[in-house]
Amino acid sequence: MGDSAAKQSSRSADLTHALEHHRAGRLREAAHIYGQLCTADRRDTDVLFLMGVLCCDLGSFEPACRFLKEALTLAPTHARARGQLAAALDSLGDAQAAAGELTEAQRYFEQALTWMPEDARTLRSLGRVALLRGDSARAEIFLARSLVHQQDHAEALNWLGLARLQLKKFVAAEHPLRQAVRLQRTLHQARNNLGLALHWQGRLAEAQASFEELLAIDPTHQRARINLANTLRVRGAHERARQELEVVLATDPEAADALNNLGAVFQDLAQADQALATLTRALELAPDVPEIRWNLALTQLQLGDFENGWRNFETRWQGCASLQGVYPMPLDRAWRGEAPRGKRLLLWAEQGFGDTLQFIRFARDVACEGAFVDVLVPPELAGLVRDVVGVDTVYVQGEPLPYYDYHCPLMSLPHHLHIAPTVNALHGATPYLIVAAQRVEDWRRRLEPFPGLKVGLAWAGRARPYSAELMAVDRRRNLPLEHWGRILTVPGCSFFSLQKGAAPIAPLGLSIHDFSGEWSDFADTASFLANLDLVISVDSAVAHLAGGLGKPVWLLNRFDSCWRWMLGRSDSPWYTSLRQFRQPQPGAWEPVVHAVAAALTAAVESRPC
Repeated sequence: MGDSAAKQSSRSADLTHALEHHRAGRLREAAHIYGQLCTADRRDTDVLFLMGVLCCDLGSFEPACRFLKEALTLAPTHARARGQLAAALDSLGDAQAAAGELTEAQRYFEQALTWMPEDARTLRSLGRVALLRGDSARAEIFLARSLVHQQDHAEALNWLGLARLQLKKFVAAEHPLRQAVRLQRTLHQARNNLGLALHWQGRLAEAQASFEELLAIDPTHQRARINLANTLRVRGAHERARQELEVVLATDPEAADALNNLGAVFQDLAQADQALATLTRALELAPDVPEIRWNLALTQLQLGDFENGWRNFETRWQGCASLQGVYPMPLDRAWRGEAPRGKRLLLWAEQGFGDTLQFIRFARDVACEGAFVDVLVPPELAGLVRDVVGVDTVYVQGEPLPYYDYHCPLMSLPHHLHIAPTVNALHGATPYLIVAAQRVEDWRRRLEPFPGLKVGLAWAGRARPYSAELMAVDRRRNLPLEHWGRILTVPGCSFFSLQKGAAPIAPLGLSIHDFSGEWSDFADTASFLANLDLVISVDSAVAHLAGGLGKPVWLLNRFDSCWRWMLGRSDSPWYTSLRQFRQPQPGAWEPVVHAVAAALTAAVESRPC
């Protein structure tokens, strides 16, 4: 036998011996023989591969990577070495992730993916790290790819559902979460996330059932109990919501999330003092949680603490669920109260039509400090806002933006201008909405034949189907037209619909005149409304439009009143011409309708002949 054959025979025998040790778990003995074989021939890809495997078995993943990369340099198509190297890199990534070093973890997982581009484990790990880093969009991509290759991985399905929840893809989140629950009933996080997906779709009864099922399995799951309480609150079951939160707080009196939700329950019950105390305590425990500071702002403003309320209101972009992640402008050019003289300031509408109509008044205040004021609004408001004092130019959302030095969302102006809504601060600017005289005159001639007191009605605000919580508020603030019968039977009035959309169907035998089909924007509505004697409206943009025009407006206000209408008032510092009729208890519209009908009768009787 030649030297080469003898060496090969010896190498085979040693390798067989080493493999026997390796398979039997005698790793030190195997390592000794592998080391001798490596010294004899550093280009032996099989030995390099086995050294990499052994290092992995010993938990020494960095040396494993070196051996495996050497093997792949010599044999790039070595499939088992590629897989083992990816596994070693995954393990290094896992260790970094466990230590909280997410950037390093991601780097290792990305390296692993270059060796095994469709490995389910690596894709799943990248998705998990992306979730932990707050990159939900990237997490969704990687987790969805991982599930193509391993469809029944319950944790990956749960993480995918969670990523979609964070992206507000609530319908898309439901399917993977249901799969995860079906595959692993003990994966409680998936059932909790499923409840959230249903909640944010507005399927509140199903969400409640999901949380209750989880709590039946695990009564100690505090997060599910807090989420159940929130769902109950949105459904109007405030007493039970409070009880569920008190169960959490009995176990953990410093549970800031539970206190925050309890504060929201008190807000809905118009118990502002209790809400203030509860939310203040929650913020003491968790000062960096924007959701708590946002809720606290609403209560502070409702109670008239404007200095603190406006400051905390600035957290709405992080703390208000419907505004999170939607700040559309560059932060580095945001106006924060710097001297505006000589600067061009772009004010932009940020929320509903009513919010814009209410806060556009402050354009005058900024202009008085020397700013050139441009305004960015939805097209429906452009024609009306154009004539507001202080406004230079109006731009429509979606158009190219003009040059500006600073920008500012409209509802931040009171904070930066240090304005408290008092009679002296606000009433001097009413009316601040102006309509072209010719348009008003055109409608005057058309409405002249209608007898008696001309009364405009608005019974619903604009629907907000993108938020379960806002949909619940809409149900509480709106008063369906069939309940207006007592008002519509007051003699001596002509009633007009101020409601855009489908033609109103009045209660049997009663009539409402409807010209809304002729209005294309708020300027058209305003020119019509300017000819009315009175506007009666639920909490909607119409109330703000009438108030801004200085027209008498009666607000039909729900029990859990919006912060802007404050507490215990029949008037409003925002509008001199506004009178409030408040529900005496949640859902009690009948006393409101009765009071409005009586006041309307008195107004007709006191009207000069």
